[in-house]
Amino acid sequence: PMAERLATGSYDQLHHFIADGIWDATPLETELLNQADRLVGGKDAVLVIDDTSLPKKGERSVGVAAQYASALGKTA
Repeated sequence: PMAERLATGSYDQLHHFIADGIWDATPLETELLNQADRLVGGKDAVLVIDDTSLPKKGERSVGVAAQYASALGKTA
């Protein structure tokens, strides 16, 4: 729905709308950092994000090389 309303011409228009936003992202980024800090907790805590659980397919996307996907339990 967002693409249909905001980028009626093409996918590229929506991509540029999001990627080149003219708004100040600092307040949102600050809130995201505060929420992540609250959820992880503690001064010595770390947050590890493992994107290998999301299988990737295709020939033109970034990160399509074969890698172990924990969600699949195999290299894909």
